Amino acid sequence: MSSNVSQSNQPARRAPFALGHAVSGPVVTATVAAAASVTVATSAVAWDGDVPGWEVDALEFFNGWPDWLEPVMWAVQQVGVLFSPIVAGLIIVYFTRNWLHLVPFVAVLPLKLGFEKGVVKQLVDRERPFRSVGPEIEVRGPAFDGLSFPSGHTTTAFAVGILVSAFLPPRWRPLPLVWAAAVGVSRLYYGEHNFLDVVAGAALGTAFAAVLWFVFLNRLVDPAIDSAGP
Repeated sequence: MSSNVSQSNQPARRAPFALGHAVSGPVVTATVAAAASVTVATSAVAWDGDVPGWEVDALEFFNGWPDWLEPVMWAVQQVGVLFSPIVAGLIIVYFTRNWLHLVPFVAVLPLKLGFEKGVVKQLVDRERPFRSVGPEIEVRGPAFDGLSFPSGHTTTAFAVGILVSAFLPPRWRPLPLVWAAAVGVSRLYYGEHNFLDVVAGAALGTAFAAVLWFVFLNRLVDPAIDSAGP
């Protein structure tokens, strides 16, 4: 009898993925404003297609890392591919059993294709490093030509990382963001983006995720979940 009572008094263990945290309107507003400021500032630098010397230095630092890292970097950057939000959303749904949790992940795609690729990338006419910097950049992937600002992989990775963090316990929430940052580093390592391409992509992805979290996830939050243990 006493053992049953003691077990009932123990806090319930938190599920691996559970939505227990809402994001406030002021936080979303501040996040979008900051992301817009970063995007405008980086766009102003990249606008004429030139790459400043300090930005070349940053690119060359990461691009010069050893070749044995290439398989690791290839694996890391898969979080930034086009359909990774759907994969991530389906994994979340597998654990939460709530198909509504998939909606914000799917919504990343039209934002990425419509705004990041359809608007920002068309307004800022800067080529990939092999063209905008020169052939001294080692391109480890297929992207030698084409517009590079902002980084689509980094945009997607930050959007996915922040949305995934919404379902994690507080102490684990930084992990998807670290991975998203690693995606940006991998794009520099592969020589397919300049430094500010990655910074702008991170800003856009963060703004997308903040808006989608507020619109689609806030109403699905269970406030009891964050107190359910690690």
